[in-house]
Amino acid sequence: MYKGYIIFLTHDWLPLVSNLIDSVLLFSKYEVEVNCINFKYNFNNSRIKSKTINIQLLDFFNITKCKIHATLNTEFDIALLLDGDMIVTPDIDKIFSDNENKIQECKFPLFAKHPHNPFDRWNHIVSRISTKSPKMKWVYSNYFFSTKQKWFFEEILKIMNNIPDIEHSLYYPVPEESIINALLAEHEVDYDLGYNYFPNGFINVINEYLYGDEEGKYHIKTNYEDYDCPVKIYAFHSHDIKNVDYGKIVIQKLYNKCTQTL
Repeated sequence: MYKGYIIFLTHDWLPLVSNLIDSVLLFSKYEVEVNCINFKYNFNNSRIKSKTINIQLLDFFNITKCKIHATLNTEFDIALLLDGDMIVTPDIDKIFSDNENKIQECKFPLFAKHPHNPFDRWNHIVSRISTKSPKMKWVYSNYFFSTKQKWFFEEILKIMNNIPDIEHSLYYPVPEESIINALLAEHEVDYDLGYNYFPNGFINVINEYLYGDEEGKYHIKTNYEDYDCPVKIYAFHSHDIKNVDYGKIVIQKLYNKCTQTL
């Protein structure tokens, strides 16, 4: 089985996504496909396959649609889609060992568990695609999948392709995520990844992983666990790691931790 990670980005996100790529190369044994939107880039690394997705209208809706394009065009048999504002930890490859057997049996991809359930908040979007009551809580549009589940992403892309440019703003700020959740409801899916693997990238959460910080532990409890959302810290998402310089410091600290020189 050919396994790896899928990343997509616009050129202005290159400094931030470079941190993510560095962390994957450092902490994972798998390869990476990096999908550059409307530009070409040579990452000068044999483990990276750099691809280009060209789109005419560079709006938020079409940028998120590139996530689906990247998924459908992957060469991996099994893959994890990562958002650009993440940094992975030395535990990241456990995603594969956790779920490899399950993903080959499932009809649907495995999505990251959301601690909250914003179906009501986004019902004006979801109801455009499905009026069925969901069988599970909302999930993030971050997913673990195999080639067996590509049909599901083809459905998503078909819907997105049929939405006129003039209506793109009606799907903000969760275009592909709302469509994913609507389709999961429509198909009556009742399972997800089972946990959230990328808690908020706040300094105290990062320090909880590194040092057992009590404030970080409290944040995970009150923002995830109290909502029946187990957390496995395999990555950090957004917030403080969107500071590129701080992200580099975090990667070094993670490296020190995994080499026991912290």
